[in-house]
Amino acid sequence: MSGNETLRLASEVENTPIQSDAPRTPAKRRLKLRHFLVMLSFLAIVVGPTAIGTGYLFTRATNQYHSLAAFSVSSEEFSNPLEILSAFTQTGGSSAPDSEILYDFIRSQTVIERIDAVLNLRSIFNRPENDPFFALGEDRSIEELIDYWDRMVSVSIDSSTGVLEIEVRAFSAEDATKVLTEIINQSSTLVDDLSRIAQSDAMKFTLEDLGLAEERLKLIRRRIRDFRTEHQIIDPEADVQSQIGVVSALQSELASALVSYEMIYNYSNTEDPRLVNLKRRIDAIRSQIASERNLISSSVSGNKPLSEIIGEFEELLVDLEFSQNTYSAALVSEEQARLEARRKSRYLSVHIPPTTAQESVYPERYLLSALLLACAFAAWGVLVMIYYNVRDRR
Repeated sequence: MSGNETLRLASEVENTPIQSDAPRTPAKRRLKLRHFLVMLSFLAIVVGPTAIGTGYLFTRATNQYHSLAAFSVSSEEFSNPLEILSAFTQTGGSSAPDSEILYDFIRSQTVIERIDAVLNLRSIFNRPENDPFFALGEDRSIEELIDYWDRMVSVSIDSSTGVLEIEVRAFSAEDATKVLTEIINQSSTLVDDLSRIAQSDAMKFTLEDLGLAEERLKLIRRRIRDFRTEHQIIDPEADVQSQIGVVSALQSELASALVSYEMIYNYSNTEDPRLVNLKRRIDAIRSQIASERNLISSSVSGNKPLSEIIGEFEELLVDLEFSQNTYSAALVSEEQARLEARRKSRYLSVHIPPTTAQESVYPERYLLSALLLACAFAAWGVLVMIYYNVRDRR
């Protein structure tokens, strides 16, 4: 390459305009705008709500005081001496433990209405005037009161021991203690009502069983009386034993007469008058034995043989014995039910009486602030991820 060509190329290079970054300026502007919007959304979704919520918790939220109690349902066990009879009369037990019944009762509308009628819950839960978030609010319906009750009253149950633990929160320690005390009173009333109903049902069924046993016993005795009147006999077995005794005596006499006849026959002739008399005696005894046996096997009255009559009588005696035992058992059961109804067989056992707080531990301001921050940050992160995902797909 000559010197002239070198100078010409250098001159062209110097005169060639250098390309600037002017076309990339809009991309940089979009990048800065996107980052600005992300930061703005962070402030609007995370910082702002967290600051507002935390400020509300530490400046306007009213202190809440709690009261704790623990109790269970205890019952007195009654030993039943008629376990065999009760096995035929039992119709089933309780479908659920008493503690589970109380657990549902404390969270029900019924107990809320009863306590509200005594303590005016709407007034208690509206103590703070500058705390609309944690207070119940004016003119609330029963459904809203139930929802608020679930927030302020916590109930837990130990399935193994049946112990219920209750925590009640209110805006003063005295109100929390009063509400929890009334819960225990209403629960005790429910337990008393259930115990009284169970005792009443037990007495009712016991008296019904006693009446049935008494009627059955009267019926069997009437049948035995009619049986004796019909057959003109008091005790068929005794009559049979008497007739069997007669037959046995006749057989003894017959044996003695036969021996005498054989002795005389061996030492005298056939014309001996003694043999004639003994022969007649033997025939008479045999005839009497046959008559007695025929009487035993023949009918006493009507067309029924004595053996069949004895069988019917024995069946009646078995029914009579069973009816007497059943009636005796029903009497004992009725007396036991009366004794059981006279005392309280089921009662509320309070293990920990309602406590009175000295310091407020609710609302848990730091925990609620941290949860609010975590939820807001999670929501902001999800929205940002959705935005970038949609942007990358364009």
